[in-house]
Amino acid sequence: MNTAVLETRAESRTCLRVETACEFSAVRAGVGRINLWLGELGLTEADLGAWELALMEAGNNAVKYSPPTARPQPIVFEISAGEREVEARVTDHTAGFEWPAQITLPAPDAEHGRGLFLMQSLTEEIFYLRHPRQNVLVLRRSRPAGQEREDVGDLQRRLAEAETAMTEMTAELAASYESLVAVFRYSSELGGHTDLKDFSDRLLRDLLQIAEADAVVLRLLSGDGKKLETTLLLPGGNPARLAPLALPGEMLQSAELRAAQTRMDIWFSPEEPLHKNDPLRAVMPLGNGICHAFFVADQMIGTATLSRKAAHKPFTAAQVNLLHTFVDFLAIQIVNTRLLDERTAARVTRRELEIAAEIQRSLLPAQLPPCPPFALAAACESALQVGGDIYDVIPAGSDAVLLVIADVMGKGVPAALFAAVLRSTLHSLGHLYAQPGELLAAVNKTLYPDLSRVNMFITTTVVFLDSHRGGLIAASAGHCPMLFYSPGQDIFAPTQTGYPLGIAADTQYRSTVNPLPPGTAAMLHTDGLNEARNRQGEFLGEANLRRLFGEAMAQTRDAESGKRQLLQRLAEFRGPTPLADDQTLILIRNLPRA
Repeated sequence: MNTAVLETRAESRTCLRVETACEFSAVRAGVGRINLWLGELGLTEADLGAWELALMEAGNNAVKYSPPTARPQPIVFEISAGEREVEARVTDHTAGFEWPAQITLPAPDAEHGRGLFLMQSLTEEIFYLRHPRQNVLVLRRSRPAGQEREDVGDLQRRLAEAETAMTEMTAELAASYESLVAVFRYSSELGGHTDLKDFSDRLLRDLLQIAEADAVVLRLLSGDGKKLETTLLLPGGNPARLAPLALPGEMLQSAELRAAQTRMDIWFSPEEPLHKNDPLRAVMPLGNGICHAFFVADQMIGTATLSRKAAHKPFTAAQVNLLHTFVDFLAIQIVNTRLLDERTAARVTRRELEIAAEIQRSLLPAQLPPCPPFALAAACESALQVGGDIYDVIPAGSDAVLLVIADVMGKGVPAALFAAVLRSTLHSLGHLYAQPGELLAAVNKTLYPDLSRVNMFITTTVVFLDSHRGGLIAASAGHCPMLFYSPGQDIFAPTQTGYPLGIAADTQYRSTVNPLPPGTAAMLHTDGLNEARNRQGEFLGEANLRRLFGEAMAQTRDAESGKRQLLQRLAEFRGPTPLADDQTLILIRNLPRA
Protein backbone atom coordinates (compact mmCIF):
# COMPACT_ATOMS: atom_id res chain seq x y z
CA MET A 1 0.00 0.00 0.00
CA ASN A 2 1.34 3.45 -0.92
CA THR A 3 1.39 6.18 1.67
CA ALA A 4 -1.80 8.22 1.35
CA VAL A 5 -1.74 11.84 2.50
CA LEU A 6 -4.71 14.13 3.11
CA GLU A 7 -4.16 17.69 4.38
CA THR A 8 -7.00 20.03 5.48
CA ARG A 9 -7.20 23.43 7.13
CA ALA A 10 -10.06 24.54 9.41
CA GLU A 11 -9.92 27.85 11.24
CA SER A 12 -6.70 27.91 13.28
CA ARG A 13 -5.83 24.13 13.11
CA THR A 14 -3.99 22.28 10.36
CA CYS A 15 -4.52 18.54 9.90
CA LEU A 16 -2.62 15.78 8.15
CA ARG A 17 -3.74 12.17 7.63
CA VAL A 18 -1.20 9.55 6.60
CA GLU A 19 -2.03 5.89 5.94
CA THR A 20 0.79 3.38 5.73
CA ALA A 21 0.99 -0.33 5.06
CA CYS A 22 1.47 -2.57 8.12
CA GLU A 23 5.23 -2.80 7.53
CA PHE A 24 8.22 -1.31 9.34
CA SER A 25 9.58 0.35 6.19
CA ALA A 26 6.20 1.91 5.39
CA VAL A 27 5.91 3.27 8.95
CA ARG A 28 9.38 4.80 8.68
CA ALA A 29 8.46 6.49 5.38
CA GLY A 30 5.13 7.75 6.77
CA VAL A 31 6.70 9.23 9.90
CA GLY A 32 9.32 10.90 7.73
CA ARG A 33 6.53 12.56 5.72
CA ILE A 34 4.86 13.74 8.95
CA ASN A 35 8.13 15.13 10.26
CA LEU A 36 8.65 17.17 7.08
CA TRP A 37 5.12 18.55 7.38
CA LEU A 38 5.62 19.52 11.02
CA GLY A 39 8.90 21.19 10.08
CA GLU A 40 7.06 23.31 7.52
CA LEU A 41 4.77 24.47 10.36
CA GLY A 42 7.80 25.85 12.19
CA LEU A 43 8.27 23.33 15.03
CA THR A 44 11.64 23.40 16.75
CA GLU A 45 14.26 20.68 16.29
CA ALA A 46 13.52 19.42 19.81
CA ASP A 47 9.79 19.12 19.00
CA LEU A 48 10.48 17.43 15.68
CA GLY A 49 12.86 14.91 17.31
CA ALA A 50 10.35 14.13 20.06
CA TRP A 51 7.47 13.58 17.61
CA GLU A 52 9.62 11.43 15.32
CA LEU A 53 10.67 9.08 18.14
CA ALA A 54 7.16 8.89 19.64
CA LEU A 55 5.42 8.21 16.32
CA MET A 56 8.05 5.65 15.21
CA GLU A 57 7.60 3.76 18.48
CA ALA A 58 3.79 3.81 18.14
CA GLY A 59 3.86 2.71 14.50
CA ASN A 60 6.45 -0.05 15.03
CA ASN A 61 4.40 -1.48 17.92
CA ALA A 62 1.34 -1.54 15.66
CA VAL A 63 3.29 -3.58 13.09
CA LYS A 64 4.92 -5.85 15.67
CA TYR A 65 1.69 -6.91 17.39
CA SER A 66 -0.64 -7.10 14.37
CA PRO A 67 -1.96 -10.65 13.81
CA PRO A 68 -1.72 -12.09 10.26
CA THR A 69 -5.41 -11.42 9.63
CA ALA A 70 -4.91 -7.70 10.32
CA ARG A 71 -1.82 -7.22 8.18
CA PRO A 72 -3.82 -6.05 5.11
CA GLN A 73 -5.31 -3.20 7.22
CA PRO A 74 -3.42 0.15 7.19
CA ILE A 75 -1.91 2.01 10.12
CA VAL A 76 -3.42 5.50 10.22
CA PHE A 77 -1.62 8.60 11.54
CA GLU A 78 -3.84 11.70 12.04
CA ILE A 79 -1.94 14.86 13.06
CA SER A 80 -3.74 18.03 14.17
CA ALA A 81 -1.56 21.14 14.78
CA GLY A 82 -2.87 24.32 16.40
CA GLU A 83 -1.14 27.43 17.65
CA ARG A 84 -0.46 26.00 21.11
CA GLU A 85 -0.69 22.18 20.72
CA VAL A 86 -0.02 19.28 18.39
CA GLU A 87 -2.14 16.13 18.69
CA ALA A 88 -1.46 12.76 17.02
CA ARG A 89 -3.85 9.83 16.75
CA VAL A 90 -2.39 6.44 15.72
CA THR A 91 -5.00 3.85 14.72
CA ASP A 92 -4.03 0.17 14.53
CA HIS A 93 -5.79 -3.22 14.23
CA THR A 94 -3.94 -5.22 16.89
CA ALA A 95 -5.64 -7.12 19.72
CA GLY A 96 -4.83 -4.19 22.01
CA PHE A 97 -3.51 -4.25 25.55
CA GLU A 98 -4.49 -3.27 29.07
CA TRP A 99 -3.42 0.32 29.77
CA PRO A 100 -1.28 0.44 32.93
CA ALA A 101 -2.45 2.41 35.90
CA GLN A 102 0.91 4.16 36.04
CA ILE A 103 3.64 4.36 33.42
CA THR A 104 7.10 4.11 35.01
CA LEU A 105 10.58 3.19 33.80
CA PRO A 106 10.60 -0.63 33.72
CA ALA A 107 13.21 -2.79 35.43
CA PRO A 108 16.29 -3.74 33.35
CA ASP A 109 15.12 -7.37 33.06
CA ALA A 110 11.59 -6.45 31.90
CA GLU A 111 10.60 -7.58 28.41
CA HIS A 112 8.07 -4.79 27.74
CA GLY A 113 7.20 -1.24 28.79
CA ARG A 114 10.16 0.82 27.64
CA GLY A 115 8.39 2.00 24.47
CA LEU A 116 5.36 3.20 26.41
CA PHE A 117 7.59 5.01 28.91
CA LEU A 118 9.54 6.60 26.05
CA MET A 119 6.37 7.92 24.36
CA GLN A 120 5.12 9.33 27.67
CA SER A 121 8.47 11.04 28.24
CA LEU A 122 8.37 12.67 24.83
CA THR A 123 4.78 13.95 25.05
CA GLU A 124 2.70 15.73 27.68
CA GLU A 125 -0.50 13.72 27.45
CA ILE A 126 -1.05 10.15 26.33
CA PHE A 127 -4.08 7.90 26.50
CA TYR A 128 -5.40 4.79 24.75
CA LEU A 129 -8.79 3.98 23.24
CA ARG A 130 -9.25 0.22 22.87
CA HIS A 131 -11.89 -1.37 20.65
CA PRO A 132 -12.44 -4.98 19.38
CA ARG A 133 -11.89 -3.90 15.76
CA GLN A 134 -9.34 -1.09 16.09
CA ASN A 135 -7.42 0.87 18.72
CA VAL A 136 -6.42 4.53 18.89
CA LEU A 137 -3.37 5.89 20.71
CA VAL A 138 -3.65 9.63 21.37
CA LEU A 139 -0.50 11.71 21.93
CA ARG A 140 -0.42 15.46 22.74
CA ARG A 141 2.46 17.87 23.10
CA SER A 142 2.19 21.61 23.68
CA ARG A 143 3.42 24.16 21.21
CA PRO A 144 3.87 27.41 23.12
CA ALA A 145 2.88 30.57 21.23
CA GLY A 146 5.80 32.42 19.77
CA GLN A 147 7.92 29.29 20.14
CA GLU A 148 8.27 29.78 23.91
CA ARG A 149 10.68 27.32 25.47
CA GLU A 150 9.70 24.78 28.06
CA ASP A 151 10.98 24.98 31.56
CA VAL A 152 14.66 24.10 31.28
CA GLY A 153 14.73 21.94 34.40
CA ASP A 154 11.67 19.95 33.38
CA LEU A 155 13.02 19.54 29.87
CA GLN A 156 16.35 18.32 31.16
CA ARG A 157 14.65 15.82 33.46
CA ARG A 158 12.51 14.43 30.68
CA LEU A 159 15.43 14.26 28.29
CA ALA A 160 17.48 12.42 30.91
CA GLU A 161 14.71 9.87 31.41
CA ALA A 162 14.33 9.43 27.66
CA GLU A 163 18.10 9.04 27.31
CA THR A 164 18.10 6.33 30.01
CA ALA A 165 15.34 4.42 28.23
CA MET A 166 17.11 4.79 24.89
CA THR A 167 20.42 3.62 26.37
CA GLU A 168 18.81 0.50 27.82
CA MET A 169 17.01 -0.20 24.55
CA THR A 170 20.27 0.24 22.64
CA ALA A 171 22.08 -2.15 24.99
CA GLU A 172 19.29 -4.68 24.63
CA LEU A 173 19.38 -4.38 20.85
CA ALA A 174 23.15 -4.84 20.84
CA ALA A 175 22.86 -7.97 23.00
CA SER A 176 20.07 -9.27 20.76
CA TYR A 177 22.24 -8.72 17.69
CA GLU A 178 25.15 -10.56 19.31
CA SER A 179 22.80 -13.37 20.30
CA LEU A 180 21.39 -13.66 16.77
CA VAL A 181 24.86 -13.83 15.27
CA ALA A 182 25.78 -16.66 17.67
CA VAL A 183 22.49 -18.49 17.01
CA PHE A 184 23.01 -18.36 13.24
CA ARG A 185 26.61 -19.52 13.60
CA TYR A 186 25.78 -22.54 15.75
CA SER A 187 22.66 -23.49 13.78
CA SER A 188 24.84 -23.77 10.67
CA GLU A 189 27.01 -26.35 12.46
CA LEU A 190 24.15 -28.60 13.58
CA GLY A 191 24.26 -32.08 12.08
CA GLY A 192 27.85 -31.74 10.87
CA HIS A 193 30.91 -33.69 11.92
CA THR A 194 31.79 -31.12 14.58
CA ASP A 195 33.97 -32.12 17.51
CA LEU A 196 31.43 -32.18 20.33
CA LYS A 197 33.82 -31.03 23.07
CA ASP A 198 35.00 -28.08 20.96
CA PHE A 199 31.40 -27.20 20.00
CA SER A 200 30.27 -27.29 23.64
CA ASP A 201 33.22 -25.21 24.84
CA ARG A 202 32.73 -22.49 22.20
CA LEU A 203 28.97 -22.34 22.67
CA LEU A 204 29.11 -22.04 26.46
CA ARG A 205 31.89 -19.45 26.37
CA ASP A 206 29.74 -17.33 24.04
CA LEU A 207 26.83 -17.83 26.41
CA LEU A 208 28.94 -16.58 29.32
CA GLN A 209 29.84 -13.43 27.41
CA ILE A 210 26.44 -12.58 25.96
CA ALA A 211 24.51 -13.35 29.17
CA GLU A 212 27.10 -11.44 31.24
CA ALA A 213 27.65 -14.49 33.46
CA ASP A 214 30.75 -15.50 35.43
CA ALA A 215 30.54 -19.32 35.43
CA VAL A 216 28.75 -22.22 33.80
CA VAL A 217 28.61 -25.92 34.65
CA LEU A 218 27.56 -28.50 32.07
CA ARG A 219 26.61 -32.02 33.14
CA LEU A 220 25.49 -34.76 30.74
CA LEU A 221 23.57 -37.93 31.46
CA SER A 222 25.84 -40.98 31.52
CA GLY A 223 25.46 -43.78 28.99
CA ASP A 224 23.70 -46.01 31.53
CA GLY A 225 21.33 -43.19 32.49
CA LYS A 226 22.20 -43.51 36.19
CA LYS A 227 24.17 -40.33 36.85
CA LEU A 228 24.96 -36.80 35.72
CA GLU A 229 28.63 -36.44 34.80
CA THR A 230 30.45 -33.09 34.68
CA THR A 231 31.57 -32.31 31.13
CA LEU A 232 32.56 -28.64 31.30
CA LEU A 233 33.30 -26.16 34.07
CA LEU A 234 33.92 -22.68 32.68
CA PRO A 235 35.59 -20.23 32.46
CA GLY A 236 38.60 -22.32 33.48
CA GLY A 237 37.73 -25.00 36.01
CA ASN A 238 38.57 -28.69 36.08
CA PRO A 239 35.45 -30.85 35.59
CA ALA A 240 37.02 -33.47 37.86
CA ARG A 241 36.30 -31.12 40.79
CA LEU A 242 32.63 -32.03 40.52
CA ALA A 243 31.93 -35.69 41.22
CA PRO A 244 29.06 -37.34 39.28
CA LEU A 245 25.56 -36.94 40.69
CA ALA A 246 23.74 -40.24 41.11
CA LEU A 247 20.11 -40.36 39.99
CA PRO A 248 17.57 -40.01 41.48
CA GLY A 249 19.69 -38.67 44.35
CA GLU A 250 18.80 -36.25 47.15
CA MET A 251 16.81 -33.50 45.42
CA LEU A 252 16.81 -31.10 48.37
CA GLN A 253 20.59 -30.84 48.42
CA SER A 254 21.26 -30.37 44.70
CA ALA A 255 19.79 -27.70 42.43
CA GLU A 256 20.84 -29.76 39.41
CA LEU A 257 18.97 -32.86 40.60
CA ARG A 258 15.89 -30.75 41.36
CA ALA A 259 15.99 -29.29 37.84
CA ALA A 260 16.46 -32.75 36.30
CA GLN A 261 13.63 -34.38 38.22
CA THR A 262 11.10 -31.53 38.24
CA ARG A 263 11.96 -30.34 34.69
CA MET A 264 11.77 -26.77 36.00
CA ASP A 265 14.39 -24.03 36.13
CA ILE A 266 15.87 -23.77 39.62
CA TRP A 267 16.98 -20.29 40.70
CA PHE A 268 19.38 -19.35 43.49
CA SER A 269 20.32 -15.96 44.93
CA PRO A 270 21.54 -14.40 48.20
CA GLU A 271 17.94 -14.52 49.44
CA GLU A 272 17.48 -18.19 48.33
CA PRO A 273 21.01 -19.63 48.30
CA LEU A 274 22.19 -23.07 47.28
CA HIS A 275 21.91 -25.79 49.91
CA LYS A 276 24.99 -25.95 52.11
CA ASN A 277 25.72 -29.46 50.78
CA ASP A 278 25.12 -28.62 47.11
CA PRO A 279 28.31 -29.48 45.14
CA LEU A 280 27.85 -26.29 43.08
CA ARG A 281 28.82 -24.14 46.08
CA ALA A 282 32.46 -25.20 45.63
CA VAL A 283 32.77 -24.07 42.01
CA MET A 284 30.26 -21.26 41.38
CA PRO A 285 29.83 -17.65 42.61
CA LEU A 286 27.20 -17.35 45.32
CA GLY A 287 25.41 -14.44 43.66
CA ASN A 288 22.57 -15.07 41.22
CA GLY A 289 22.17 -18.25 39.20
CA ILE A 290 19.83 -20.56 37.31
CA CYS A 291 19.98 -24.30 36.67
CA HIS A 292 18.25 -25.64 33.55
CA ALA A 293 17.71 -29.29 32.58
CA PHE A 294 17.41 -29.94 28.85
CA PHE A 295 15.73 -32.76 26.96
CA VAL A 296 15.30 -34.14 23.42
CA ALA A 297 12.20 -36.20 22.58
CA ASP A 298 11.38 -36.43 26.30
CA GLN A 299 14.79 -37.95 27.04
CA MET A 300 17.02 -35.98 29.41
CA ILE A 301 20.38 -34.98 27.96
CA GLY A 302 21.84 -33.05 30.88
CA THR A 303 21.83 -29.84 32.94
CA ALA A 304 23.43 -26.42 32.48
CA THR A 305 23.92 -24.00 35.39
CA LEU A 306 24.68 -20.31 34.83
CA SER A 307 25.73 -17.91 37.60
CA ARG A 308 27.10 -14.41 38.18
CA LYS A 309 28.75 -12.77 41.17
CA ALA A 310 26.61 -9.61 41.21
CA ALA A 311 24.05 -10.21 43.96
CA HIS A 312 21.99 -7.17 42.91
CA LYS A 313 21.75 -8.17 39.26
CA PRO A 314 19.53 -11.20 38.51
CA PHE A 315 19.39 -12.68 35.03
CA THR A 316 16.87 -11.03 32.71
CA ALA A 317 14.13 -12.91 30.87
CA ALA A 318 16.05 -12.40 27.62
CA GLN A 319 19.20 -13.94 29.13
CA VAL A 320 17.22 -16.93 30.42
CA ASN A 321 15.73 -17.42 26.95
CA LEU A 322 19.26 -17.27 25.57
CA LEU A 323 20.33 -20.01 27.99
CA HIS A 324 17.43 -22.19 26.86
CA THR A 325 18.17 -21.58 23.17
CA PHE A 326 21.89 -22.32 23.47
CA VAL A 327 21.46 -25.56 25.43
CA ASP A 328 18.77 -26.66 22.96
CA PHE A 329 21.39 -26.27 20.23
CA LEU A 330 23.81 -28.23 22.38
CA ALA A 331 21.26 -31.01 22.98
CA ILE A 332 20.57 -31.33 19.25
CA GLN A 333 24.30 -31.50 18.49
CA ILE A 334 24.85 -34.12 21.20
CA VAL A 335 22.06 -36.30 19.79
CA ASN A 336 23.35 -35.78 16.23
CA THR A 337 26.88 -36.73 17.26
CA ARG A 338 25.65 -39.87 18.99
CA LEU A 339 23.61 -40.84 15.95
CA LEU A 340 26.62 -40.27 13.68
CA ASP A 341 28.76 -42.41 15.99
CA GLU A 342 26.12 -45.13 15.98
CA ARG A 343 25.85 -45.02 12.18
CA THR A 344 29.62 -45.24 11.87
CA ALA A 345 29.74 -48.17 14.29
CA ALA A 346 26.87 -49.82 12.42
CA ARG A 347 28.71 -49.41 9.10
CA VAL A 348 31.86 -50.94 10.62
CA THR A 349 29.85 -53.80 12.10
CA ARG A 350 28.04 -54.35 8.81
CA ARG A 351 31.34 -54.50 6.96
CA GLU A 352 32.75 -56.92 9.52
CA LEU A 353 29.69 -59.12 9.11
CA GLU A 354 30.11 -59.01 5.34
CA ILE A 355 33.70 -60.17 5.75
CA ALA A 356 32.61 -62.87 8.20
CA ALA A 357 29.96 -64.03 5.72
CA GLU A 358 32.57 -64.19 2.96
CA ILE A 359 34.87 -66.21 5.23
CA GLN A 360 32.03 -68.55 6.16
CA ARG A 361 31.12 -69.08 2.51
CA SER A 362 34.75 -69.82 1.75
CA LEU A 363 34.65 -72.64 4.33
CA LEU A 364 31.96 -74.43 2.34
CA PRO A 365 33.17 -76.80 -0.37
CA ALA A 366 33.79 -74.96 -3.65
CA GLN A 367 32.65 -78.13 -5.43
CA LEU A 368 31.56 -81.52 -4.21
CA PRO A 369 34.00 -84.38 -4.88
CA PRO A 370 32.75 -87.24 -7.11
CA CYS A 371 31.75 -90.46 -5.43
CA PRO A 372 30.14 -92.64 -8.11
CA PRO A 373 27.58 -94.10 -8.29
CA PHE A 374 26.37 -91.49 -5.81
CA ALA A 375 25.53 -87.94 -6.93
CA LEU A 376 25.72 -85.16 -4.36
CA ALA A 377 24.08 -81.70 -4.11
CA ALA A 378 24.14 -79.24 -1.22
CA ALA A 379 22.81 -75.80 -0.23
CA CYS A 380 23.22 -73.47 2.74
CA GLU A 381 21.30 -70.20 3.35
CA SER A 382 21.70 -68.12 6.51
CA ALA A 383 18.86 -66.20 8.15
CA LEU A 384 21.41 -63.50 9.03
CA GLN A 385 24.60 -62.51 7.27
CA VAL A 386 26.41 -65.26 9.13
CA GLY A 387 24.87 -68.28 10.76
CA GLY A 388 25.44 -71.47 12.72
CA ASP A 389 24.63 -73.99 9.96
CA ILE A 390 27.48 -75.65 8.12
CA TYR A 391 28.04 -78.62 5.82
CA ASP A 392 31.18 -80.23 4.46
CA VAL A 393 32.21 -83.08 2.19
CA ILE A 394 35.62 -84.49 3.13
CA PRO A 395 37.39 -87.04 0.90
CA ALA A 396 37.99 -90.26 2.88
CA GLY A 397 40.12 -92.46 0.67
CA SER A 398 39.39 -94.03 -2.72
CA ASP A 399 35.73 -93.63 -3.77
CA ALA A 400 34.58 -92.61 -0.26
CA VAL A 401 33.64 -89.32 1.36
CA LEU A 402 32.71 -88.08 4.80
CA LEU A 403 29.56 -85.95 4.81
CA VAL A 404 28.98 -83.51 7.66
CA ILE A 405 25.97 -81.33 8.45
CA ALA A 406 25.70 -79.31 11.67
CA ASP A 407 23.61 -76.67 13.40
CA VAL A 408 25.15 -74.58 16.20
CA MET A 409 22.71 -73.31 18.82
CA GLY A 410 21.68 -69.71 18.05
CA LYS A 411 22.48 -67.50 15.09
CA GLY A 412 24.90 -64.78 14.12
CA VAL A 413 28.60 -64.41 14.85
CA PRO A 414 28.91 -66.67 17.97
CA ALA A 415 27.24 -69.56 16.16
CA ALA A 416 29.37 -68.97 13.05
CA LEU A 417 32.57 -69.08 15.13
CA PHE A 418 31.71 -72.45 16.63
CA ALA A 419 30.66 -73.76 13.22
CA ALA A 420 34.14 -72.87 11.93
CA VAL A 421 35.76 -74.54 14.96
CA LEU A 422 33.70 -77.71 14.38
CA ARG A 423 34.76 -77.85 10.74
CA SER A 424 38.43 -77.47 11.69
CA THR A 425 38.16 -80.17 14.35
CA LEU A 426 36.52 -82.64 11.96
CA HIS A 427 39.22 -82.06 9.36
CA SER A 428 41.96 -82.67 11.92
CA LEU A 429 40.41 -85.81 13.46
CA GLY A 430 38.45 -87.31 10.55
CA HIS A 431 41.25 -89.57 9.25
CA LEU A 432 41.92 -91.07 12.71
CA TYR A 433 38.62 -92.92 13.13
CA ALA A 434 37.03 -95.64 11.07
CA GLN A 435 33.47 -95.17 12.38
CA PRO A 436 31.40 -91.94 12.42
CA GLY A 437 30.30 -92.67 15.99
CA GLU A 438 33.88 -92.84 17.23
CA LEU A 439 34.67 -89.60 15.38
CA LEU A 440 31.73 -87.78 17.02
CA ALA A 441 32.79 -88.97 20.49
CA ALA A 442 36.30 -87.60 19.92
CA VAL A 443 34.98 -84.28 18.53
CA ASN A 444 32.62 -83.89 21.50
CA LYS A 445 35.40 -84.50 23.98
CA THR A 446 37.53 -81.86 22.24
CA LEU A 447 34.81 -79.16 22.04
CA TYR A 448 33.00 -79.85 25.32
CA PRO A 449 35.11 -77.48 27.52
CA ASP A 450 34.56 -74.49 25.21
CA LEU A 451 30.87 -75.19 24.50
CA SER A 452 29.92 -75.82 28.11
CA ARG A 453 31.70 -72.66 29.27
CA VAL A 454 29.38 -70.50 27.16
CA ASN A 455 26.30 -72.75 27.51
CA MET A 456 26.15 -73.62 23.81
CA PHE A 457 25.76 -76.91 21.96
CA ILE A 458 25.93 -78.27 18.42
CA THR A 459 23.73 -80.84 16.70
CA THR A 460 25.39 -82.70 13.85
CA THR A 461 25.21 -85.79 11.66
CA VAL A 462 28.30 -87.43 10.17
CA VAL A 463 27.90 -89.86 7.28
CA PHE A 464 30.56 -92.11 5.77
CA LEU A 465 29.56 -92.74 2.13
CA ASP A 466 31.18 -95.88 0.71
CA SER A 467 30.77 -96.37 -3.04
CA HIS A 468 32.06 -99.94 -2.88
CA ARG A 469 29.43 -101.05 -0.40
CA GLY A 470 26.71 -98.94 -2.00
CA GLY A 471 25.47 -97.55 1.31
CA LEU A 472 26.22 -95.16 4.11
CA ILE A 473 27.29 -95.37 7.73
CA ALA A 474 25.92 -92.56 9.91
CA ALA A 475 26.08 -91.24 13.45
CA SER A 476 24.02 -88.37 14.90
CA ALA A 477 24.57 -86.00 17.82
CA GLY A 478 21.03 -84.79 18.49
CA HIS A 479 20.52 -83.73 14.86
CA CYS A 480 17.46 -83.94 12.60
CA PRO A 481 17.03 -87.52 11.31
CA MET A 482 18.00 -88.22 7.71
CA LEU A 483 15.20 -88.68 5.23
CA PHE A 484 15.29 -91.70 2.86
CA TYR A 485 13.45 -91.98 -0.44
CA SER A 486 12.71 -95.15 -2.39
CA PRO A 487 10.33 -95.13 -5.40
CA GLY A 488 6.85 -96.30 -4.46
CA GLN A 489 7.55 -96.32 -0.73
CA ASP A 490 6.92 -93.88 2.10
CA ILE A 491 9.71 -91.60 3.18
CA PHE A 492 11.31 -92.93 6.36
CA ALA A 493 13.79 -91.49 8.83
CA PRO A 494 16.01 -93.46 11.27
CA THR A 495 15.68 -92.03 14.80
CA GLN A 496 18.81 -93.29 16.58
CA THR A 497 20.73 -90.29 17.93
CA GLY A 498 22.86 -89.16 20.87
CA TYR A 499 23.31 -85.99 22.91
CA PRO A 500 24.28 -82.84 21.02
CA LEU A 501 27.96 -81.91 21.23
CA GLY A 502 28.74 -79.93 24.39
CA ILE A 503 26.11 -81.49 26.67
CA ALA A 504 28.19 -84.22 28.33
CA ALA A 505 31.94 -84.77 28.05
CA ASP A 506 32.00 -88.59 27.65
CA THR A 507 29.00 -89.17 25.38
CA GLN A 508 29.24 -92.24 23.13
CA TYR A 509 27.60 -92.27 19.70
CA ARG A 510 26.34 -95.29 17.77
CA SER A 511 27.04 -95.81 14.07
CA THR A 512 24.25 -97.22 11.91
CA VAL A 513 24.51 -98.78 8.45
CA ASN A 514 21.88 -97.73 5.90
CA PRO A 515 21.76 -99.23 2.39
CA LEU A 516 21.17 -96.86 -0.52
CA PRO A 517 20.49 -99.01 -3.61
CA PRO A 518 20.20 -97.57 -7.16
CA GLY A 519 17.25 -95.21 -7.66
CA THR A 520 17.04 -94.23 -3.98
CA ALA A 521 18.05 -91.03 -2.26
CA ALA A 522 18.76 -89.61 1.18
CA MET A 523 18.78 -86.09 2.59
CA LEU A 524 20.63 -84.59 5.53
CA HIS A 525 19.09 -81.29 6.67
CA THR A 526 18.87 -78.78 9.52
CA ASP A 527 15.67 -77.83 11.34
CA GLY A 528 15.45 -74.59 9.38
CA LEU A 529 13.65 -76.60 6.66
CA ASN A 530 10.83 -78.21 8.65
CA GLU A 531 10.49 -75.11 10.90
CA ALA A 532 10.07 -72.67 8.00
CA ARG A 533 7.04 -70.38 8.38
CA ASN A 534 4.64 -68.91 5.83
CA ARG A 535 3.04 -65.46 5.97
CA GLN A 536 0.30 -66.80 8.26
CA GLY A 537 2.97 -67.94 10.75
CA GLU A 538 2.34 -71.65 10.11
CA PHE A 539 5.23 -74.11 10.29
CA LEU A 540 6.00 -76.35 7.33
CA GLY A 541 6.38 -79.32 9.65
CA GLU A 542 8.11 -82.69 9.30
CA ALA A 543 5.27 -84.35 7.40
CA ASN A 544 5.13 -81.64 4.71
CA LEU A 545 8.92 -81.65 4.39
CA ARG A 546 8.87 -85.40 3.75
CA ARG A 547 6.16 -84.90 1.14
CA LEU A 548 8.05 -82.14 -0.67
CA PHE A 549 11.25 -84.19 -0.56
CA GLY A 550 9.49 -87.27 -2.01
CA GLU A 551 7.86 -85.21 -4.79
CA ALA A 552 11.15 -83.58 -5.73
CA MET A 553 12.91 -86.96 -5.90
CA ALA A 554 10.08 -88.57 -7.91
CA GLN A 555 9.98 -85.75 -10.45
CA THR A 556 13.74 -85.47 -11.07
CA ARG A 557 16.52 -87.90 -11.90
CA ASP A 558 19.67 -86.31 -10.48
CA ALA A 559 20.68 -84.74 -7.19
CA GLU A 560 21.19 -81.17 -8.44
CA SER A 561 17.80 -80.82 -10.15
CA GLY A 562 16.14 -82.46 -7.16
CA LYS A 563 17.77 -79.93 -4.85
CA ARG A 564 16.62 -76.98 -7.01
CA GLN A 565 13.02 -78.21 -7.09
CA LEU A 566 12.92 -78.78 -3.34
CA LEU A 567 14.31 -75.29 -2.63
CA GLN A 568 11.76 -73.77 -5.00
CA ARG A 569 8.88 -75.51 -3.24
CA LEU A 570 10.22 -74.35 0.14
CA ALA A 571 10.40 -70.75 -1.14
CA GLU A 572 6.83 -70.97 -2.48
CA PHE A 573 5.60 -72.10 0.92
CA ARG A 574 7.45 -69.29 2.72
CA GLY A 575 6.42 -66.55 0.29
CA PRO A 576 7.69 -63.08 1.29
CA THR A 577 8.35 -64.16 4.88
CA PRO A 578 12.06 -63.86 5.65
CA LEU A 579 13.98 -66.85 6.97
CA ALA A 580 13.66 -67.30 10.70
CA ASP A 581 16.48 -69.86 10.86
CA ASP A 582 19.35 -71.06 8.69
CA GLN A 583 18.49 -73.70 6.07
CA THR A 584 21.07 -76.30 5.05
CA LEU A 585 20.77 -79.62 3.22
CA ILE A 586 22.83 -82.33 1.49
CA LEU A 587 21.18 -84.63 -1.06
CA ILE A 588 22.64 -88.06 -1.81
CA ARG A 589 21.27 -89.91 -4.80
CA ASN A 590 22.28 -93.34 -6.05
CA LEU A 591 21.71 -92.91 -9.75
CA PRO A 592 19.82 -95.78 -11.35
CA ARG A 593 21.81 -97.87 -13.80
CA ALA A 594 21.32 -96.94 -17.44
